Amino acid sequence: MARRRKAGPKYRKVTLSLPKSTYYILLGIAQGDEKKLNKLIRGIIEDKFAESTVEELQMYLTKPEREHKEEAEETEETEQPATE
Repeated sequence: MARRRKAGPKYRKVTLSLPKSTYYILLGIAQGDEKKLNKLIRGIIEDKFAESTVEELQMYLTKPEREHKEEAEETEETEQPATE
């Protein structure tokens, strides 16, 4: 007896969490169509993935707090010589 494939998509479903403002901007670009919105988001992710290096992609895995603290320290260092 032959085995049949299960019905449904052949890929894993991925969910994204977007800020409301970003979601509404992208939905406006997609003219209110959810299929167009999904295609737009997929295209943006694929383009970013194709243009990025491994190091740039790994930066997304680091905590954003570290980057924010480093930027704050850099601005403090540049401001200190000006006040002396």
